[in-house]
Amino acid sequence: MTDDFIPGAQQAAGETDGRIQRFSYERSEPQSVGGAVVQAVASVAGVDALSLQPRLYDVIDPDALETLLADGSAERPVQISFEFGQYQVTVTNTNELFVRSPTVSEQ
Repeated sequence: MTDDFIPGAQQAAGETDGRIQRFSYERSEPQSVGGAVVQAVASVAGVDALSLQPRLYDVIDPDALETLLADGSAERPVQISFEFGQYQVTVTNTNELFVRSPTVSEQ
């Protein structure tokens, strides 16, 4: 189990421990939020996105993720966090995506 983290607060305070990597994504037809999550986690894990285990749909419904993030606005921010294998992922409706690597003891 990983600790909860609030990316914006850690980024602003500059207290990130080096295990959190920040990515930006754009919601567009060829690239879904789910696709961006898979690419980001694969990048952090150092593996090909197609060989990533577990599969995204094994841990979260990609369509529900898209819908929840689309419901947010600048006045009503949305932040969704979930575990994806050994990684903790946080996605925001402001097109930011954070991937937290496990500590050595969590691996």
